[in-house]
Amino acid sequence: MEDVVVIGAGLSGLTAAQALHQAGYRVVVVDKSRGLGGRLATRRIGSTAIDHGCRYLQPIENSNHSSKHHSNLSLISDLVAAGILQPWQPESFELGADGELKATAKVTLYAAPQGMSSMAKALAPGLTIHRQWRATAITPIPQGWQVEGDVLGAAGQPKAFTARGLVVAIPAPQAAALMHRAAQVSEGVQALLCQLSSVVYDAVVTVMAGYGSGELARLPGQTDSGGWMVSSDAHPTWRWIALDSSKRTDPQEPVVVLHSSPTFAANSLDQNDLEPLGQALLLEAAHLAVWMLSPNWSQVHRWRYGFVHQALGAPFLSNPAVPNLVGCGDWCNGGNVEGAIASGHAAAAALAKTLG
Repeated sequence: MEDVVVIGAGLSGLTAAQALHQAGYRVVVVDKSRGLGGRLATRRIGSTAIDHGCRYLQPIENSNHSSKHHSNLSLISDLVAAGILQPWQPESFELGADGELKATAKVTLYAAPQGMSSMAKALAPGLTIHRQWRATAITPIPQGWQVEGDVLGAAGQPKAFTARGLVVAIPAPQAAALMHRAAQVSEGVQALLCQLSSVVYDAVVTVMAGYGSGELARLPGQTDSGGWMVSSDAHPTWRWIALDSSKRTDPQEPVVVLHSSPTFAANSLDQNDLEPLGQALLLEAAHLAVWMLSPNWSQVHRWRYGFVHQALGAPFLSNPAVPNLVGCGDWCNGGNVEGAIASGHAAAAALAKTLG
């Protein structure tokens, strides 16, 4: 019997697990992936690191969310001090409805030179983590919870865990599927399912493209030779493009990362061949700068749960009828990375109060 099982080794789950671990609880983390971080995803092509999930961290004062939800958000300063994060100040543009680029105020963002997944690795020390272990169902038991799963990786891992408390830190639709069986016997879990049904995600198709080392990789109207990013709320095909290689201390080649619009992704989710999607997105990006149409290489990734469109509207998922089961993630109060961190802290604090 563990004290806590945390399902999901993304940023929110690892934040909650580390907070509980440091408070003295016996914590086990399970995750279906081989790596850590969830959408803190870094792909490596040769010696080049590419962030194809989470883009950057944004300081609290630049966030659109109330600081009261971020009182425990100290991760940026800690990771900067550890050398994992560094300031990133790309030249920023907004694509207007007229198709023209308009410079926007420059703000200080934070990125990881070794890739955003290095943030997750920084939260892992001291934790017991079972990777490639996919939770399939949870069951209430007199002492707490039983978590059943499929072992996808190395043999010898347990096929089930029991714990006094449970943290579910996976995307809301996946959390709902995981709780479905328990909801048949628990009104409290039924209430959680009702709450989860209000969360809506935007899907995202991400394109990563590398260009020759001699490429200038500049945009028309750019005033300096550093990084850049372009956002658009109106474009039918894409929502964000940036020179990802400008986050690196020693970039080997220019690398551009592009995130699609929600509409484009929703219409493409079930396609088997992703390469035409990448070509279509790069064709649109070439309207900004023609050199983007001819990369040396490109890769495409599909995120079914990319960005939170409608959040839960609470710091974490909870119900008084099942106080030893909580949920956390950026889907709780929004805010992307910042919201995920705050939600993990809030869920851990609430569960610790319940467990005593």
